[in-house]
Amino acid sequence: MNRRNRRLRTVVADNFAVLVAVLLIGGAVGGYLAYTTHVEPGTTTEAREVSSWRSTFDFSHRARVVNGTDAFGEGTVLRNRNVYFQRISPQLNGSVTYTYAASDEGTLNTTTTVLLVFRSVGATEGENTTVYWSVERPLAAASEGSLAPNERTSVPFSVNVTAATAEAQRIEEQLGGSPGTLEVSVLARTNVSGTRNGQPVDVTRTNRLRITADGGVYRVSNPGPVVESDSQSEPVTVPAEYGPVRRVGSPLLLGIALCGLLGLTWARYTGRLDVSEAERGWLAYRETRGEFDEWITTGRVPTEADGPPTVTVDSLEGLVDVAIDTDNRVIEDPERGACLVLGSEQWFRYDAPADPLDEDTEGIDPLDHDADGDRTDGDQPDEQTVDEPHPDGDTTG
Repeated sequence: MNRRNRRLRTVVADNFAVLVAVLLIGGAVGGYLAYTTHVEPGTTTEAREVSSWRSTFDFSHRARVVNGTDAFGEGTVLRNRNVYFQRISPQLNGSVTYTYAASDEGTLNTTTTVLLVFRSVGATEGENTTVYWSVERPLAAASEGSLAPNERTSVPFSVNVTAATAEAQRIEEQLGGSPGTLEVSVLARTNVSGTRNGQPVDVTRTNRLRITADGGVYRVSNPGPVVESDSQSEPVTVPAEYGPVRRVGSPLLLGIALCGLLGLTWARYTGRLDVSEAERGWLAYRETRGEFDEWITTGRVPTEADGPPTVTVDSLEGLVDVAIDTDNRVIEDPERGACLVLGSEQWFRYDAPADPLDEDTEGIDPLDHDADGDRTDGDQPDEQTVDEPHPDGDTTG
């Protein structure tokens, strides 16, 4: 067994109860998660869509050329353009269409009223438009009963844009002018009632098609299809599902905990975790040796018979304190297995414990530092040969 494994064995032996407790907790957590994931996952409540619907209001428009030109022959129908020419196609024809879809059955009744609206409007702030005056003229009206899903109802209308523009200007002149902008629009007001997906319906929707005269043309601002939709959900109970981390991690945690407990039990039963007092003493020495490495120099010291009286110190830490107090270094002599502080009038000595793993226990190898405080990087401290101290307490190396 090398020194690194010995250190690990000591740590495990000293913390055996803590490690067992951690593994038992980990095993309990892993077992609970594995059971509730793979054996009895339980249930959870989620919202499930049971029905849905979708309604669409849409304008379409066209203008027939009544005054033919080289560009547009008479009788040509122009469809869904943003710009039409007043001179060649003053009459704007169109229709407003309503249709709906439903996941279940539905029966709806629709009533659509189409109005020609003249008004003067100001600036728009958010969804609010300032209206200075407004006049409505009926264009068309129609009703449809028992409209089923995916069926549609369409109401046609026709506007002479040249005449409508002149009418708006006439109303403006009657008022002596206004600060707003003249606007002509086709307003479709549709009431929808009945049942849809088994639910009662009674709503009214308003959609506007704006017409703006600009010189010899008029522009049509179509909002495009206006879509409304909704769905109904109800809570349902379904088996709980877990992610891959829990599905894989829970049995893995349980397996690691069980293997760890078996391994610790086997190691303790077979005595592989036993640490002798000699081993603990040597490990404690190596830890202290690594802590005070900067105060220690490796060298060969003359026999103590050639020096002043020697005092034996009980610990390496105490010997380092002496070195600090006397402004000397600790000399580690691997041949003696001892550390010394060489003072001018007194030597101080600490006998390092022998490594129980070494066959030759007469000395230690202070250069072999590993995880126990030993060196593993290959850097060797300068070895010094220390002769007898000078009277002033210095040594020569």
